Amino acid sequence: MIGLLNDEGEFQMEQMTSDNCKEMNQWFNSQPTESFDYFKPHGFEVKDLKVLASDHSFLAFIVRKYDTQEIVGYLMMRSFWWGKCFRGYMVDYRWRGKGISKKMNAKATEIAQYLGLRTFGTISPNNLASLKSAQAVNDVIILDTLPSGDYYVQYLPKNGHKVVF
Repeated sequence: MIGLLNDEGEFQMEQMTSDNCKEMNQWFNSQPTESFDYFKPHGFEVKDLKVLASDHSFLAFIVRKYDTQEIVGYLMMRSFWWGKCFRGYMVDYRWRGKGISKKMNAKATEIAQYLGLRTFGTISPNNLASLKSAQAVNDVIILDTLPSGDYYVQYLPKNGHKVVF
């Protein structure tokens, strides 16, 4: 276990490893098709997930409900040696609207700050839930609109807040 995702201890985060890729594949397969309308950062087959789990430039985390160990979310961060990282996340369809994506956004910002990474991503203008979640805990700067219509964004700590470790 990496740590608790919130102060109440309701959710925990653990690193995706080759040992839990099959479970993650089953979780991804249990999500409705529309969950992937805006989330296509990599393949979701066991072999794809195992490659990612062994890639040192890729941080992937499983978010679980602490008491039941049920998977409720997934957070990924792909970093590059020049100090950038791209992130994305998915919340289980049964757990949407409970603040989990806000917690994952905050944790991704905290991890990136700790590692000294500038954080970027893409958000579809049609995915207002994702945009609002990110804006709740980050200053989100729209840098460009991509040919696909998606926004290319930078995530900054809210109000310039720096996490101190």
